[in-house]
Amino acid sequence: MESEDALVRRLGELFNSSFQSGVKVGIGDDAAVFSGTDSDFIATVDMAVEGIHFKRDWSTPFQIGAKLTTASLADVFAMGGEPNYLLVAAGINQNENTQVITEIAEGIRSVADKFKVRVIGGDLSKSEKLVLSITAIGHINSKPIKRDGAKVGDIIYVSALPGLSAAGLAILNRGLDRPRYVVEAHLNPKLVRPDALIKVASAMCDISDGLSIDAGHIANASGVSINLSKELISKADDFKDLAELSTELSEDTFDWILNGGEDHFFIATVDPKYRSKDLGIEIGIVEAGNGEVRLDAKEVEIKGYQHF
Repeated sequence: MESEDALVRRLGELFNSSFQSGVKVGIGDDAAVFSGTDSDFIATVDMAVEGIHFKRDWSTPFQIGAKLTTASLADVFAMGGEPNYLLVAAGINQNENTQVITEIAEGIRSVADKFKVRVIGGDLSKSEKLVLSITAIGHINSKPIKRDGAKVGDIIYVSALPGLSAAGLAILNRGLDRPRYVVEAHLNPKLVRPDALIKVASAMCDISDGLSIDAGHIANASGVSINLSKELISKADDFKDLAELSTELSEDTFDWILNGGEDHFFIATVDPKYRSKDLGIEIGIVEAGNGEVRLDAKEVEIKGYQHF
């Protein structure tokens, strides 16, 4: 079967045209960037499908709306942009009452208000399952931070340690709901704008699909190798608690960190001259290569969320 990256490249070629010359970043990154009068515009779209991205047994309509809004805004931040507006489309089973729509809207607004973003329109339709799509539109005043800017020797940072969302999912899969803060990390992840990384990142990507997959996106786009360090990752403040929880549940800590996804944090590569603890957690270095992701110099199997 054709890989996701190969399909995205093929679709990018299929939709490529000279009709609109103002497109600066097209298909294949976290968001698209196109020319405006005073600044460039940025746009991205995310979709959530019942049974694929969420389960109604676990997630409330409020949480579903909030989580997808978080995902959409994270894509804008990953490019160095500022979100301004949202367009929302939803497919709702006709047996649902209008309160479900209201609760989804309240979840969307809870995140939108935090970042001063306004919902300006959308669409509603009947559907066998709950389907939600959010388009985020914003602006970007500087050069967009793409996935293809990583350079050999750059330091690799994450804005926070991933893995807690995967831990929450593991707990839910066991029919449990404690510790609650871990479950909430999966059901209602919190988004923090990576201001410090935006100022200095040579490449950046949100890691909602999983650290290994999204590190691979940067490695492939930049034509380099991403070498992660167990020692550096283990020094993160939250690592000990995550390791203890994974041991208790007979899970692999590094599998959660590398492949869990849905944390909505950011991975970035940074020139060593900007090294600072204020940027987040240092987890590795960029080396010469051709799209590989390694852990202590050993190539890892790239897993995580696959879109199809």
